[in-house]
Parts: sequence; structure tokens; C-alpha cells
Amino acid sequence: MYRKFYLTILLLICFVSIRLLPAFSQSTVAEMLANISPLAALALCGGMLLPMRIAMILTFGTFLLSDTILNLKYGFSVITPYSLLLLMFFAAIYFLGYSLRNKKSFSVLLVSTFLTSILFYFFANTFSFMFDSGYQKNLTGWLLANSKGLPGYPPAWLFGIKFILSNTLFASAFYFALMPRNETIDVAIPQTQKI
Repeated sequence: MYRKFYLTILLLICFVSIRLLPAFSQSTVAEMLANISPLAALALCGGMLLPMRIAMILTFGTFLLSDTILNLKYGFSVITPYSLLLLMFFAAIYFLGYSLRNKKSFSVLLVSTFLTSILFYFFANTFSFMFDSGYQKNLTGWLLANSKGLPGYPPAWLFGIKFILSNTLFASAFYFALMPRNETIDVAIPQTQKI
């Protein structure tokens, strides 16, 4: 009982650290790690593979703790409208994973990860478009928010690529770490026939 609790807390600290590292480091490595986070993959895999209590503590605990720290670091209030929308989005990903508990195949996980990553990309950039005064409130502004982004920041498409790749990597790692060996991918080796 205590072992699971301590392991859950250790994982929570690791996931929060991964999300916070870029914000508290001034190196180029930190810039490269920006927008690489296990949260969406954790929400999907947690809902799909973990016991409900552990999944909810890890998914929502990681989000709430790291988002609170980030908001305070950047001078925002503890909870912002963006935080609430992200929380709702991660909750939707969690419940998608939970609805897929009976379909725990790697291919289902990859397709779900890819689709939720694409949806998140458009969701986050549309939110930025709506609330950031740097974008014109027309189709051109929305396209800019979903492609180049604002001057002075890395391009939005780079955020999308990093998010898709990191989610796929984290989801794959979670899948192979959490699934029992007999339920992971079986690779069939064809038999050769003797003539």
C-alpha cells in the first residue's frame, strides 16, 4: 500500500519537474525542452491503463501543482482562465483514455495520442488567437496563430511538432511500462518452409 503511494508521489514529482525545467532554467537546452510535457500522454494513458485513483492523482496533481508554480513564476494569479481551459482539456483526454480501457492496443493508443495532440494544438493556438491582442481577430490572424505565431517567439508550428512527438514518445513509454508483458505487442516471426 505505502509502496504504491510513494511511487505515485515520486512520479508526480518527476512529471512536475519535467514541466517546470524549461521555465526555471536559462540554458538553450531549456528552450529546446519548452512545450515538451508528459501531461497529455499521462492523462490518456492514466485513464486507459492505471487504477482510477492513482491516475487522477498523477494527471490532475501534476497539472495543478505545475500550473500553479508556473503561474506564480510569471506573475499571474494562481488559477487563470487558460489554466481552467487546460484542465478541462486534460480531463477530456483522461476520460477518452478511460473510455478506451477495453481497447488497450498500441495502435489505439497511437491514434488517440496523435488525434488529441492535433486537437490540443488547435485548441491552444485558437485560445491564444482569441485572447492575445497581438493577433488580428479575423481568419488571417487565426491562421497566423496556427502557423508562425507572434514575432519574438518560436513559431507555432514548432510547438505543434514538439507536442506531437513528445506526446507520442511519452505515451509509448507509459504504455510499455504499464502494460503487462503478455498484453504488449507480439511480433510474429515467420517460419520458413523446407523444400
